[in-house]
Amino acid sequence: MKTVGGADEQKNSGLTELRHVSRKAHEAVDEAFSRFELADPQSYGDFLTAHARVLGAAEAYLSRHAVSLPVWRPRAELLKDDLRQMGLPVPAVHAECLPERDGTAMGVLYVLEGSRLGGRVLSGCVAEGLPRAYLLAFHRKGEWPAFLEKLGQYLDESDAVRRQAVTEGAVATFALFRKSAERQG
Repeated sequence: MKTVGGADEQKNSGLTELRHVSRKAHEAVDEAFSRFELADPQSYGDFLTAHARVLGAAEAYLSRHAVSLPVWRPRAELLKDDLRQMGLPVPAVHAECLPERDGTAMGVLYVLEGSRLGGRVLSGCVAEGLPRAYLLAFHRKGEWPAFLEKLGQYLDESDAVRRQAVTEGAVATFALFRKSAERQG
């Protein structure tokens, strides 16, 4: 399967391994969220609510580890604003279940930054007139390849324990999103 950033994968064996190991978790998230019909206001609201339960906690985790991460732009406030515009409550976030290990935050960030790519695709499925600031928070020009380069370098320069922490962070974050989608609606 050819993925975005294919050239980076050839240079960065750590990135290739991360994608390989986290693929099933990623596919499970895609499947869990595929049941939401974004053109239907209620279903779209459920979709946003499921995201909001996890995104706030994940971004809070990243904020505590910001010194060790590449620059990133949070989106939780955009998501909250979308929910409010739809007249929906902002849900309580999941209690954090992410380990405090060196490298975990890079795995969490990998999932959140990757979800911007999905947002680009999904934003076109949202019914006209519904708020979509969260989904429209695309990468700026060059951000995704730059992030992949930094992540790949981090993985390739890390020991096995740190690489494992990155993978566990990604898989745990995918699992939080999957569980939230399954719980919603």
